[in-house]
Amino acid sequence: MISFFSKFNHNKVFLFIQIFLLFILSNYFFSDWNCRKDLSRENRLNLTESTEKIINSLSEKLIIDAFYSGDVPGMHRARLTLAKEILKEIAGVNKKKVELRFHDPDTSESERKKANEAGVRSYPLEKVERGSAEVKQAYFGIRITLGSLTEVIPVAYSAETLEYQILTLLKKMTRKGNVSNLGIIKAPGSFTYPEPGQMSNKNTFGVFIHKVYTPEYGEPSEININQEMVPSEIKTLLLVGSPVLTELGKFNLDQFVVNGGNLVFLYGSMNFTLPSGRSMPGMGMSEGFASAQESAGAMREFTSKYGFEVKSEMILEPDNSLVTDAFVQVEPGVLIPYHYPLWPVATKDTGGLSKSSDLTKNSSGVVLPWVSGITIINESQPDAKIVPVIQTTEDADIRSDFLPLGENEIAAQPVKSQGLKMPMGISIEGKLKSPFSLESLPIGANKENFVRQTPEGKISRIFVSGSPYLISDIFFTKEQYVDVFRKTNLPFVSNLLDIFSGDTDLLATRTKQAYVQSLKQTSKVEQMVFTILNIFLIPIGISLYAFWRIKSRNSGKG
Repeated sequence: MISFFSKFNHNKVFLFIQIFLLFILSNYFFSDWNCRKDLSRENRLNLTESTEKIINSLSEKLIIDAFYSGDVPGMHRARLTLAKEILKEIAGVNKKKVELRFHDPDTSESERKKANEAGVRSYPLEKVERGSAEVKQAYFGIRITLGSLTEVIPVAYSAETLEYQILTLLKKMTRKGNVSNLGIIKAPGSFTYPEPGQMSNKNTFGVFIHKVYTPEYGEPSEININQEMVPSEIKTLLLVGSPVLTELGKFNLDQFVVNGGNLVFLYGSMNFTLPSGRSMPGMGMSEGFASAQESAGAMREFTSKYGFEVKSEMILEPDNSLVTDAFVQVEPGVLIPYHYPLWPVATKDTGGLSKSSDLTKNSSGVVLPWVSGITIINESQPDAKIVPVIQTTEDADIRSDFLPLGENEIAAQPVKSQGLKMPMGISIEGKLKSPFSLESLPIGANKENFVRQTPEGKISRIFVSGSPYLISDIFFTKEQYVDVFRKTNLPFVSNLLDIFSGDTDLLATRTKQAYVQSLKQTSKVEQMVFTILNIFLIPIGISLYAFWRIKSRNSGKG
């Protein structure tokens, strides 16, 4: 038997055929394998654990119909191919529960009709060539079907955000009921959230509630804190603005938080007067001023019992602040983009965002318009952990007096470094003690259910920001600032509400963004090393090879 096969060992045709067949078979068996290494920054193209968790928990089969045009300009083909690879990975998480079907509407009229019936429309893609440009209509949308429910992602172009888009829709489709566990405090001086429109201004946050939060989580409840206790189904309270609380309102808020509730407190200690029709830096603002809020002292007296006070001052960041579309003259004939110092930008790179806190570790940055500093009073709540999670740089300055808001006036203000990092956002977590007692309860308070300290097995949590404008409609006055909000405050506040509600599925996916990273500038030493290698590496390699060959020949003759 051995002699029978041995005669083929030296048959070149037979060996070639075997190698060719092995190549074909290996390609067939490995064709469905996802052999891809993500080299992007922060692993933006890797699936998170949430995808596996959510897909495996589905009670019905998920069908993904992906409509992608095959005939697209080359500059877009790589992006769409990467998006399709992400879809394949998502489907590969559990093939029994996910069916992925690709359709190319460019192949036939019936496929185009199928895409239109699914709710997917074509969008223009620009093709730029030397000396010319043309626009082609292309499809890159997805329809998701889960049981009898369907949802559409009209634009599924970016591979980085595709996972978040799909998981958001799946959570929406599997959500029970249309009411969330978020309550929004209503009180005199608190900001409102009307439907986006003519009522929108700097003191409203309707876009975030109606366009971002409600479609994903359901309708929040409005809580008139000065007149009613917080219902038991509410897990998190959102307090925005400069509310004036009655004694009963303070007690109702106290009992909610002390009893293990979560509070997001975006407080404004300053009062603003802006020129008519002007609500955004970068619009040539030449008027307006800020002064201390009259009710801020009473609020500080109340909040000091929980470990913090929001000061009546404004923080100025000379460099780490929002870049507007205005320009300032630094010397005759030289204009540079203006950093508006009253809108600080906190990032991990500058040490402004905590890298260890769950509230900020998934965030790339936070913009804090017209923000005040926060004083931490640890001794007020010794059983709670009170830490800054958003801070200024050491270059920041403060103003506590009457302060003009105009760009020219602010640019003329000397900024003196305080030499220390000042808290702009803090986290309070642990067991809280109520400053109230049975003997001092206000009229109308529920004495029977009075809670003096956070019960065993529960944790109270508070996030405090010295800016009430983190989710303000002011961000939506210009496309430039919409993009800033989408990449910074939107994922930060959404993650914050998720963490407080106990839902951590979307934290990592929400902050993924598509971007082009700048090349790292090389040092002079690196340039010199690369230059030497480029000049001498090849000649040295050839010389060593020649020396080895000559030595081999000579040793053979010997």
